[in-house]
Amino acid sequence: MLLSEIESWDVAALKTVATELGAELEAAQRAATELGNLAGLPGWESPAADVARERIATARAHVLDDAAVLGAVERLAEETAQAVSTLQQQLTALRAEVAGSEGHLSLSDGGEVTISGTAEEIRDLQDEADDIEARAKALIRQADDIDADCAEVFTNIADGKVTGGRATDFEGARQAGGLQSGLSAPYPPDGPGVTPHEVTAWWDALSPEEQRKVVEEHPDWIGNRDGVPVPPRHDANIDALEREIAAARAEVASIPSREEYRRDHPGRNAAALNSGYTAMVGDRRRRLDEALGVQRALSVDGDPSQGYDKDRYLMMFEPTDTELLAAVAIGNPDEAQHVAVTTPGMTTHATSLPSMADEAVALRREAEFQLERAGFGGERVAAVAWFGYDPPDVDGTVGGAVLENRANAGAVDLADFYRGINATNAHGSEVHLSALGHSYGSTTTAQALNELGETGVVDDAVFYGSPGLGYANETILGMPALIVDESQLFLPDGHAFVMSADRDPVSEEVSKWGIDLPVSIADLGAHGPNPTSLPFERLATDASEPTYGPPREGASGHSEYPRLGSNAVLRTPGYNLAIVAAGLADRRPELLIREEG
Repeated sequence: MLLSEIESWDVAALKTVATELGAELEAAQRAATELGNLAGLPGWESPAADVARERIATARAHVLDDAAVLGAVERLAEETAQAVSTLQQQLTALRAEVAGSEGHLSLSDGGEVTISGTAEEIRDLQDEADDIEARAKALIRQADDIDADCAEVFTNIADGKVTGGRATDFEGARQAGGLQSGLSAPYPPDGPGVTPHEVTAWWDALSPEEQRKVVEEHPDWIGNRDGVPVPPRHDANIDALEREIAAARAEVASIPSREEYRRDHPGRNAAALNSGYTAMVGDRRRRLDEALGVQRALSVDGDPSQGYDKDRYLMMFEPTDTELLAAVAIGNPDEAQHVAVTTPGMTTHATSLPSMADEAVALRREAEFQLERAGFGGERVAAVAWFGYDPPDVDGTVGGAVLENRANAGAVDLADFYRGINATNAHGSEVHLSALGHSYGSTTTAQALNELGETGVVDDAVFYGSPGLGYANETILGMPALIVDESQLFLPDGHAFVMSADRDPVSEEVSKWGIDLPVSIADLGAHGPNPTSLPFERLATDASEPTYGPPREGASGHSEYPRLGSNAVLRTPGYNLAIVAAGLADRRPELLIREEG
């Protein structure tokens, strides 16, 4: 299919076909009714009457089959008209964007985009060209899918496969035909190398009816697919969450007694039976606890009995054998001018999401308060708690942060999550995106930024309580290169920040046997140099008095950075996170509280 062929499709003719079919259906309905009346043949009982009744019934069955065919074509015409109209509107918008490039961009009939101009102009227009090409090719793929669906329906009609089935009346036959027709929901682009922008182009090429079909019939296609807008992802994931809660509750309800477990596992010794039973019970209860944790994070005031909060979105939901992975947004990341994504660290589980959601609420509230005071009151903030990887468990020690290395496993998914926010946000590449990483999550965040391999996706990053930023996707003399400056994070100069609180054993100092040791986990260098030693701007964590708002308490230890103080407002590090999340670090840099010295 070519773009010019999409433009040549006559939507008005398709709509006319649908209207005319309505008239045909009415005529068929009258015929079916009259044949039904004749089949009664009141007062005529004889062999001839029986033959007549049989032939009338056969004729009526043919009429019902004709009604099914008309119903099938009617539905196909209606859905095709809507789908083609969507494609043509999208194509018109694409051509307008190309025309607005003042001759620097050209769009071929096959969807390829070429750039003309100087090397600098080509570089500046490359992202726009890639976006237009992805959207154009998505339109072509969708047009091909529509064409194939139409061909399949008409082939089935020609082969006599579209019938009224067991329908006994006209309306039933018509509905039966409609169920054997219509456009299918096309599968999203998939496989290595597919970008969230290509997924967004696929979604935008669908008509509203096709989008509805995907959400209702194939929620598993979109729930965790970066590049799909947030509301349909949320709807798909809420359905998955409800199913998971029901399944987990059923598992817990069916936990056998120890005696039943022993009978079901003959031949095991007492120690094996005890450990096996304990593990089984723990796994089943953990599954339910994690699912309920996600539900609480999404509920009004954290209370599922009050229902889901309409301003909270489940952007990811993926139960695995070891962890339930999820991402909860406060505010819609598709609409906000500023989006902050927080990645947690050690000992985090899905059961931590309610408290992470509370912290996101506080961050968003502070960020929007500061925007209003700074003269940007119309701008909105969305805050996301991203728990899309399996961080190390340390069971009360800090050793896991050194010995475990799961940052790389989560970095690829986190990088695509960042790209997906850029792809679906209403403000396009102008959305201000902040990457906030705590503890081991700062290592994952840095790896994700390096994984992006491009500037312009993430605008600011804050690493706090960090054990180190890890290694870049490059080598020096055959050895992995440490991340030591902003260029390796693909951030503009001055847009990477670090915070380290007093008595934080990961980034500041370790206390052992009552003795404060002058070394931290970060100083051990397992993930590269301590970020506080890198040429990043260091923000304060001690008590402070900001330009706007009440005084702030300081933070101590490893966990207080994003938490409220005793005065029910964010502490100094949480305030700094809010200033960065609001995009004010660049526009109003004096609002940041910097570390002295």
